[in-house]
This record gives sequence, C-alpha cells and structure tokens, in this order.
Amino acid sequence: MTGSFEVNLLVVVPGILGLLWSVKEWISVANVKIDGHPDILANQDSKAKTAAADIVVEMIKISKTIQEGAMSFLMAEYTYMAVYIVLFSIFLVFFTGVPTTIAFVVGSITSILCGWIGMKIAVFTNVRTTHQCWKNLSAGFDVAIQGGCVMGLSLVSLGLLALFALIEIFKAYFDFSSSQVMYEAIAGYGLGGSSIALFGRVGGGIYTKAADVGADLSGKNDYGLEEDDYRNPACIADNVGDNVGDIAGMGADLFGSFAESTCAALVLVAASPDLKDSWAGQMYPMLISSAGIVVGLVTLLTQGIFYKVKDMPDVEKALKGILVISTVLMTPV
Repeated sequence: MTGSFEVNLLVVVPGILGLLWSVKEWISVANVKIDGHPDILANQDSKAKTAAADIVVEMIKISKTIQEGAMSFLMAEYTYMAVYIVLFSIFLVFFTGVPTTIAFVVGSITSILCGWIGMKIAVFTNVRTTHQCWKNLSAGFDVAIQGGCVMGLSLVSLGLLALFALIEIFKAYFDFSSSQVMYEAIAGYGLGGSSIALFGRVGGGIYTKAADVGADLSGKNDYGLEEDDYRNPACIADNVGDNVGDIAGMGADLFGSFAESTCAALVLVAASPDLKDSWAGQMYPMLISSAGIVVGLVTLLTQGIFYKVKDMPDVEKALKGILVISTVLMTPV
C-alpha cells in the first residue's frame, strides 16, 4: 500500500514539473527574434532585406495592437467577474457555508489565471509563429507547439496544485463530519471554474461575432476594406475577440471541465466503501491528472522524433500523431 507521503509526491511533483516546463517553453518562445531573417533573405536578392525590414515593422505594429486590445477587453471583463465573485460569494456563505465559498473563490481565481496565461502566451506566440513560418514550416510549427503547451500544461498543473492545497487546508483547519462532506464543500472549486468559463466564452464569443458583422457590413460595404485587411478596425477587433474568447475563454472552459470532473470524482470516491478509507484511493482522481501531465511531457519530447514537419500535410499528421502518442501512453493509466 502506497503511503500518504508517496501519494502526495505523486500529485505534487508532476504539477511542479508541468509549471517548470511551461516556463521553459515560454522562455523559448521569447527567445525568437523578430528580425525578418536578414541572413537568409540577403542571399536571395538585395531588395529582399529592405522589404523584410518594412514587413517586420508592420508585423510588430499589428501584433502589438491586437495584444493591447485583448488586454483591455480582458481587464474590463475581469472587472465584471470580480463583482460577480463577490456577490455570489455572499450568496454561497448563507446557503452553503464558508468552506464551499472559499473553494468557489479559489476556483474562480485559478480559472481567471489560467485564461490570462493562455491569452498572454497566445498573442505572444502568434506573431513569432508567423515569423518563423517565413523561414520554414518546421520552425513555425515548433514555435506553435511550444506556445500552445504553455497554456495546456500550466492549466492542469495550476488546477491540480490549487485543488490539492485546498484539500490539505480543509483537512487542517475545518472540522468535517466525514470526508464526503469535505469533498462536497470542495466541489465549489469546480463551480468557480465553470462560472468564469461562462464569462470568458460567452463574452469573448459575442465580441468576436460583433466584430465579424462590423468587418462585413461597415468595413467591406462602406469603405471597401476586406474583412481580413488590418486597416479595417473590425479585423483587429475580430482578432482580439479570438484571443479573448477562443483562447482565454477556452482556457477557463478547459479548467472548468477539469475542476468539475475531478471534484465530482472526489465526491464519488468519498462515498465508496472500498476507496474512502485509503488516502491513495481518495487521491486517485488527482493521480490520473498528475499522470496526464507526465504523459503530456513525454509526448512533447517524442513527437518530433516520430512526426517530422516539412510540408503542409505534415502539420495535420503531426497534430494527430500527438493525440495518438498521448492516447497510447495514457490508456494503461
């Protein structure tokens, strides 16, 4: 039988590794210099280097505009989320108690943090992926994978560590009649994550659709600007909405799904006569998630060996290959 200390290590260590890997990949993306690849272009013709410098200036300008717009929208949305968290917490205190309210607030804040990390790395990676694809498709794909895994790994790692810390705090500072009652209170963690996901997905989605309509109706019909013309303000707004809704919102949504399913499994485990008396049994749902982090890291390390990206069809094969590798490794767990 695995002891409590060993079980705790199996939960915490993969979470820390996931966060460290996310930091490593963020640094790798940051080290990509947006310079237009002057050495490569200079070998093509004398005018290419000058033209590349102008293109780089436009790339940086557009990406900065999208980043500023996304941050502005996100901050405005988070203001409303903060009001909602405070008001709904007051409601929960009276009807469910302090522990559930604490779990709800922690889940909400963790969900916001996951969405914010996803949005930041997305706008940071987008322009660098485009820039590296200018060099070759393989370099662009590598940067895209590095940027994408930051949100994926940090989301699960943060969610896992926050939930584990919540369980330990509740065990130490609250007196529950049974472990089932404790895990029912911790279910507020999933509620917080889902609530924030609703704001992120719906708010960002509505903003994106409004921008799409503006790009088609006003930009295209009134001013003759195509909907993907960066001079069309609605084009920038559409990209802002994509970052906020499809990335920050998706990050919060994924966290909400993770938190809900894990909390539900914890409640079921606490109600099971065969599992509730064992700490390893109680932590089984979280051990699955921690194993998933390890599988994700192994997949990232091996996908480049089995799936080389040289042409456009290879991109789809590589993405499906990542799914195949992770599925094969995770299925025995």
